[in-house]
Amino acid sequence: MKRDEYMDGAGLEQDPSDVIADGQRGNDQDRNRRIAWWREARVGLFVHWGPYSMLGGMWKGERVDANYAEHIQLRGKIPVAEYAEAAARMNPEGFDAHEWVALAKRSGAKYLIVTAKHHDGFAMYDSKVCDYSITRHANFPRDPIKELAEACKAEGIRLGIYYSHAMDWHHPDSQGNTLDYPGNIGAWDLLEDWIDDQDKRERFERYLHEKALPQVEELLTDYGPIGLMWFDCGHKISDEHAVWFHDRVRQLQPDCLINKRLRDDRFADYGNPHDNQLRFHPVQQDWESIHTLNDSWGFRYGDDHWKSPEELIDQLLRVAAANGNLVLNVGPLGNGAIDETSRSLLETVGSFLERNGEAIYGTCGSPIGTPQWGYCTWKPEESSLYLLVRDWPQDGYLILPGLANGVQYARPIGAKAKEDRLPIRQLGPWDWQIDVRSVSQDAYATVLELKLNGEQLESNGTPRFISEMPNTFWAYDGVIEGDGLRCDNGKRGHDGVTGWTAPNAAVQWAFRSEEEAPVHCRIIVTLSASAAQAGGRFELSLDEQKLACTVYDTGVDGCWGEFEIGRLTIRRAGIHRLEVRGISLASDALMNLRRVTLLPMERE
Repeated sequence: MKRDEYMDGAGLEQDPSDVIADGQRGNDQDRNRRIAWWREARVGLFVHWGPYSMLGGMWKGERVDANYAEHIQLRGKIPVAEYAEAAARMNPEGFDAHEWVALAKRSGAKYLIVTAKHHDGFAMYDSKVCDYSITRHANFPRDPIKELAEACKAEGIRLGIYYSHAMDWHHPDSQGNTLDYPGNIGAWDLLEDWIDDQDKRERFERYLHEKALPQVEELLTDYGPIGLMWFDCGHKISDEHAVWFHDRVRQLQPDCLINKRLRDDRFADYGNPHDNQLRFHPVQQDWESIHTLNDSWGFRYGDDHWKSPEELIDQLLRVAAANGNLVLNVGPLGNGAIDETSRSLLETVGSFLERNGEAIYGTCGSPIGTPQWGYCTWKPEESSLYLLVRDWPQDGYLILPGLANGVQYARPIGAKAKEDRLPIRQLGPWDWQIDVRSVSQDAYATVLELKLNGEQLESNGTPRFISEMPNTFWAYDGVIEGDGLRCDNGKRGHDGVTGWTAPNAAVQWAFRSEEEAPVHCRIIVTLSASAAQAGGRFELSLDEQKLACTVYDTGVDGCWGEFEIGRLTIRRAGIHRLEVRGISLASDALMNLRRVTLLPMERE
């Protein structure tokens, strides 16, 4: 596992345990009451800010090789005394709590999560537990968390607190800093590597009782209502340790939410998959997807790999359609100011939500799957189905697949149209056609509301082929067959399937077509492969038709290439099967597969 993935630990699985007694768990009614605001919110803003923000990924004039700027002390092998000396110079004269909260509000966020203490152990608030803080060590005369709590209350934004409970590179008994404390637990040591080592366990638990638990207590005592505690690296502590934190939160603020990374799902109100996932398979009903605007969480000089507004809004829609919350991150400069690019990106997302928030806030995930043209969300109590159209139909007629319910009306929201009610007609038992020729397209996604008859949806989950647009079949959504083949971590460049070590492994999809006449399609495969893998062979089949293909080198790891491999025909209406199956390997693995696109050709 790559080190940054291990550090977030979100994908690690733990065995079931009865470590939390039934009486301590609370019941579903308690949890539903506690999490109701969070389900309504759907959008949050994360802020990563600390001494690492002042350093910006640079140490003594040299760039430190670290994926995330907040890991500079660890990855730069900076002695604790030198890092502390640098932290003492932090002077955030540009910090303005009201400005931060106002930006959160303009971004459309309903809650704000702020780093009170990251892995470096530096408290960004006036901690009485330890002098290693912004107020005492750096002598900043104001308490940022206190000011943010007051600003959030004034603006109606829920305040969340990030607290790194499992690691602290400043404390001599915690985890992660083996440069200054060679006997400590290492940053990448597995729990089972040290939990039975009496000396390491006793010293780590001393850190928990001396610093971590008391700081969590003061954060939950001195700053008013806290919406959620956002813990991190919970895979590095034991069940017993997790109970200490879980119970402390429940005792001090029973309505405060706890995220999965306290330890795992058993202790949490909601889940967290890996950071920055473009593709995902949520396993919890309630879950949260967190994303940077560029690459690093904390500010880093030269980090100009910005995501576009289109990417951010597409991710917002994808997450909402999967019943999740999206949290975007901003990394202020060391002085507390927020750069203009971050502001602009967040405000663009906020502007989209101002126009179309009805289709995001308070919604549930799509009840009919993912149509080829975009995404759906659902408000069952209002019988409102929202269509989030990313790819506009060229002929002006939108096909809504998989819905048997009657439709009272269809209307555009957030966009001007000549008609408030759009013409709509049913196509067979499962599909509807909406005339959207009068609707002005939104720059990012055009949103329609369908008012349905009744709250109970009757749907057909088999994806429908639509002959007027490209039809994309994502490997992440396919059925995987074969040893070793699996979904990758879902991040940029890795949002496909990997581990294709068995020659005859396969990815399969089923879809339906309602086209009575044959539809000829160009077949485009998106894959990545190294020079060593080039020359491998695979077969793509559509029903009984087959194309044999060669794997080509696409360059470095995570670099996708698109290849048109031939033409196949959807010959009739009905259920069809699409498959990519390996034939032979040129090295230890065939390739990574991202998607297959069927591109309909103009009919003669």
